[in-house]
Amino acid sequence: MAKKIQAFILMVLLVQMAWASHIVGGGFNYRYLGNNQYKIQLDYYKDCGLSSIGFPPGALKVGCFENGTNQLKEVFQFTIDSTITLDFSQAACVSSPVNCVQKRTYSVVATLMPDSYNHPEGYYFVYEQCCRNALAQNIANPQDIGSAYFLAIPPLTLKDKLFENSSPVFQNYPALLLCAFEKYELDFSAKEKDGDSLVYSLVEPLKGHANANNLTNQTGQVDPLPGPYESIVWNSGYGLTTNILDGNPDLKIDARTGLLTVLPTKIGVYLAAIKCDEYRNGNKISEIRREMQFAIVQCPNRFEPMIECQSNCNSQQLIPDSLLCFDFLVTDSNQFDSIEMNLQIANKNLISRYTFDATPGLSPRLAKLCIQSNCALKKGDTLIVQLQAKDNACPYPMKSRYELKLPFISMNDNELLNSLPNVFTPNDDGVNDFYFIPSVLKQSCAEKFGVKIYNRWGKLVYESQNIQFKWDGSDLPVGLYFVYFDINGQNLTTNITLLR
Repeated sequence: MAKKIQAFILMVLLVQMAWASHIVGGGFNYRYLGNNQYKIQLDYYKDCGLSSIGFPPGALKVGCFENGTNQLKEVFQFTIDSTITLDFSQAACVSSPVNCVQKRTYSVVATLMPDSYNHPEGYYFVYEQCCRNALAQNIANPQDIGSAYFLAIPPLTLKDKLFENSSPVFQNYPALLLCAFEKYELDFSAKEKDGDSLVYSLVEPLKGHANANNLTNQTGQVDPLPGPYESIVWNSGYGLTTNILDGNPDLKIDARTGLLTVLPTKIGVYLAAIKCDEYRNGNKISEIRREMQFAIVQCPNRFEPMIECQSNCNSQQLIPDSLLCFDFLVTDSNQFDSIEMNLQIANKNLISRYTFDATPGLSPRLAKLCIQSNCALKKGDTLIVQLQAKDNACPYPMKSRYELKLPFISMNDNELLNSLPNVFTPNDDGVNDFYFIPSVLKQSCAEKFGVKIYNRWGKLVYESQNIQFKWDGSDLPVGLYFVYFDINGQNLTTNITLLR
């Protein structure tokens, strides 16, 4: 009998150890469907290496509690939507402690009636699961503690009217492996459909109530329990405000854009968490969180593609109704890396069309960009064009950028009068025989144009409505003449000296 008890205890311990090594991240979001229905979704990421185990069988129990009172409102059964294995195909060149991660999406369509869900402070949803990936080195005892995934929603009514809202949704999971001693910018932004403001921050991951000693079943789940939920305990030398990822600089997030930056300096596996607060009219209405795991690995030598501008590189002016072309050479020090190029134009309303010829393939690659500007340009407009080159380096592509800034130099700007000649010599010697607007100013797309030239006594001696005008002096005597331009109703004044 004693042996059977020992065997049973050993089996329970093995089960606990198995469940104590698989959770690597996740988080909630929700979408309002109309008619008091909400689709609430949980993304659950787990290790799927050879020593890991499967997802919890069946549905997940998710609790809904009142904010402030922490009273249980309802327990929902979240069913499986989809399961995918994330792509590690490019990681064949590195040795990583994590080489397989799966994402399973669970959801429920919940009907939340305002007359029943009427708590004035709103509600929160929580799912708790044990246990975490034992490899996470920046937190204490990860194999013995759980995760508490948390979602806050606002009150369903405001001033006796239905308060409709959908939460932000994190768009991607852009980094499974990071190379040591490389600087990263990782887009962890969320998409928001209601036009609300979003604020991002790094936060403490929540461990909640689940741990390896209080499991009531073999799935690692615990029945929903109210908050507050305790945070993880950091290992010695780590902390939210001191050191999360052994980076130099360490992990930081842009509060406005959700862009994570870090330069990791040590090999290992680390846990981090992001919070995205949603604001409407200056008031916080909801929050979502995402926990994530970073595996820092030693990578082979990698080099960014180099982008070299070869023609028109100094053409830094946008000319109305004009075609401007640029040629680029893109090379990569890793000669067997292929290169893919793409283009981003920040304000396409300034151009009528463009072509970008950039065929992907092995280094070196040529690219040609041609831009046709339009006439709808105004003072202060600047066309910003960014050429991006990406190789297929292992384990992740290396990227580089080349930016063109083309300001529009408006004819309405008095500074352009400095470009006009102030002397001309109509003596039929073939040199400087005419007074005219240089080509850079001719292509102004001016809908209204006029020029009038007066002598020093105020007599009109020449006028034209053609921007291509050429004044030959009309056998007038040498001297100073005054020039008046009318361009789209803007009057510009200058002078010209006639010499023979």
